Amino acid sequence: MSEDMVEVLEESGNWRAREVTYWAGTWDQMAKLLPRFETADFRVGSEEPANPYMRTVVRLPRNRLEQKMPVGTVSNTYTLAQHTDVGEKCIEGIRQAGVELDGLRCELGLTELGEWMNLRLYFPKDYNHKPPDGNELGLRVECFNSVDGSSRLVILLGWLRFVCSNGLVIGETKTELRDIHNQNLDVERIPQIIRSGLVKVQGDLKRLRGWENAAIEPGRLVAWANKSVSEKWGKRAACRVFHICESGHDVEITDPFAAGEATEKPVKQLVPVPGSPMAAKTLFDVSQALSWVATGRNSTDERVEWQSQITELVGCLAKA
Repeated sequence: MSEDMVEVLEESGNWRAREVTYWAGTWDQMAKLLPRFETADFRVGSEEPANPYMRTVVRLPRNRLEQKMPVGTVSNTYTLAQHTDVGEKCIEGIRQAGVELDGLRCELGLTELGEWMNLRLYFPKDYNHKPPDGNELGLRVECFNSVDGSSRLVILLGWLRFVCSNGLVIGETKTELRDIHNQNLDVERIPQIIRSGLVKVQGDLKRLRGWENAAIEPGRLVAWANKSVSEKWGKRAACRVFHICESGHDVEITDPFAAGEATEKPVKQLVPVPGSPMAAKTLFDVSQALSWVATGRNSTDERVEWQSQITELVGCLAKA
């Protein structure tokens, strides 16, 4: 397994309490980091009878120093989707859409045993969106796959704001594939899903421009944070979103047991949020405050879930 020229990212996270490490490079470099797996009989010993209802998933050695390693048990109806096969289908979909692959940036997150993968493929700069503040958003394909049967295969298109590494998934290109690993799982669908998602990108851009042009009344932020955001994400996150919108700075609640609404909690001001204005003036500014908080979730599953809820929360403010 060669890691030459591969960038180890400072980003960290966890998946089901297991630490995730991230790398960046080309797809060929990322593919070399990915283990392959096989299914085998689930049994106590080589001479013992196999469980008739369950199979075990085994990681295969990537080099001479590694040995086979069991990583999970699955049912007899389980379909194994290799990380490399999923990644290749994502690359194929991007290629079929007419996107130039030379220099395509890839990021890869893996658990220690490699049973869970988070793959991100960034489109060329031609696909970037530049809002009025000049801080560009890049388009990417994001993929999540687990070979141990504990998570679905998920493919989605989303946006990353480079100045602050904020991510958000807008309604138009929201998750297109969320399949369970059973006999109906078909990775051959992935290229078509990516091509279809790219068709919807114009809808994303239309929504973003609408947010950029939609001014907000500051007085509405209080009720919105205390109701819509608190009900969806809890008071602590709602408090942070509110203060980022109010001051451009993240905050920390100094007394977690203090009574009152999210906007009434005692706070200590922390660092300014990169790219955030001193006071949110548009729905786009609010979306980035939401994205900052959502992207900071340590749980990968929760991060993506929260990023996907940003459009709904912005919509609640727009209707206020």
